[in-house]
Amino acid sequence: MSGPEPEALETWATNHGLTWQEEDTVPPVTERLRLGLGVGEHRPSFRSVSDSGVVSTTGSNRKRPERQTLGVCEGMLPGGLSGRLAHHVHVSDQGRGQEDRYIAHTDTIVYAELPLRARPAFHLEGGPASKVEVKGGIRIGGKDGGTLESPLHGVVPAPQGTAEVGGMKWTSFPAESEERVRHIASSATRFLDGLPTDRIAVEYECGVLAVWVKGRVLTEEASLSGLCRFASQLARDLELVVESTPDLDLAQPLPMLEPDARTLWVEDGADLVDWDEPPVSIVAAQERYKKDVKPHAARTGWTVYGIVATALFLLGVLVALASLATSFLTDQLPLGLGLMIAAVSIAGGALAANRVALGAGQEVMDDRVSSSATPWGIEAFARGYAEHAGLAREDHDELRRRLEVPFNGRPQIAWQGELAAGLPGHLSIWIDATNSPDPPCFYLLAVTAPTGGETPAGYQSEERNGQRLTWQEVTSVQRATHRLDQLREAATK
Repeated sequence: MSGPEPEALETWATNHGLTWQEEDTVPPVTERLRLGLGVGEHRPSFRSVSDSGVVSTTGSNRKRPERQTLGVCEGMLPGGLSGRLAHHVHVSDQGRGQEDRYIAHTDTIVYAELPLRARPAFHLEGGPASKVEVKGGIRIGGKDGGTLESPLHGVVPAPQGTAEVGGMKWTSFPAESEERVRHIASSATRFLDGLPTDRIAVEYECGVLAVWVKGRVLTEEASLSGLCRFASQLARDLELVVESTPDLDLAQPLPMLEPDARTLWVEDGADLVDWDEPPVSIVAAQERYKKDVKPHAARTGWTVYGIVATALFLLGVLVALASLATSFLTDQLPLGLGLMIAAVSIAGGALAANRVALGAGQEVMDDRVSSSATPWGIEAFARGYAEHAGLAREDHDELRRRLEVPFNGRPQIAWQGELAAGLPGHLSIWIDATNSPDPPCFYLLAVTAPTGGETPAGYQSEERNGQRLTWQEVTSVQRATHRLDQLREAATK
């Protein structure tokens, strides 16, 4: 039978005092764990990779779900991490016309849920370090290819942090310092000896740690235990980074960072609108900026439409010319049939080109509008509410690192100051998109000194580490001035 067998890990689990289950599929809570979602149940062929890197595909007549975790070994893994080790299978769709349309990919995974959430890093990935050195980059906009003449003329993407540690490349979002990533990753990489390092991948997403050997079904004692020890050390160092982070001072704002290219672009974009009154909500601000962005986004969309339509139409013309050439040069295709195929190819190509190009252009236009109006609206609301409430803006990512919260996600905006007369604290708006592909959740959060008061109706609160956290889950449109005012009143009773 093709594919991994759950029993391949049963003896290893017994030898290490772990519980074993034939199947217990882990949730789709990281980017790689979401692979296969929506593909559906099929009879896939299995793809495997040998020690020498040779890829082979074996057919199968057995139906498989789109995602499946097999041979799950759970408990205290070698190295001290409480988690699971298993073989994880996801199915991919190669598209129509392929000999093996559906392919099942099997990885060996260590999976653990840590109580740290986003404090050490919100999103951190590790993989083999690239052997290709990038000598230069591409800059878009401006007469010299440097800065944009106007924020409407382009998009500056949010930066990611990158660092090479222990022979692996690490990427973080929001960007973490190289020093912080080094503290997380450096000591763990010594456990990589004996493992296929070119296939190792690490994902840490808001408390979920997944360590992979991609495309390999590991069953050997040394490899399985080494993978667990690598994951265990990563978890231990993630915890140590949190423990070494300074405490949150209720009376002091967290200093804003020196602005980078992205920050300057966002600030310039927010400056495009001269607000007579602060925007009443984030969504209201974003809708206002969409009016300015749409004309520029439409031009970009039509440019993409023209490129895609031309390419697809030319492909149809080439098919038509090939049919006519076959008619003239061989006796295998009658001239009349060749002309008919040519006409159908051109007509079909024109229709397909128009339909596909319109879709591509619309998608690009929507992305352009969202990627500009969304951050500009957040910035405008952050400024406006600071003025309205007499609070200071602060570094929201530093707040994430210093504050233990009872929900997933990361802050979008943070303020500090007196939430009520004589009562300093921190106020913030959080977004939780870890349940992708479902829509994100949003939270309003206030942090104060303990007040001794009861939890107000409609809110949740708890006291920990000499602080009182009061929060409320809201919709996207409820990220608004009146909601924050109500939270401040509730948190300071």
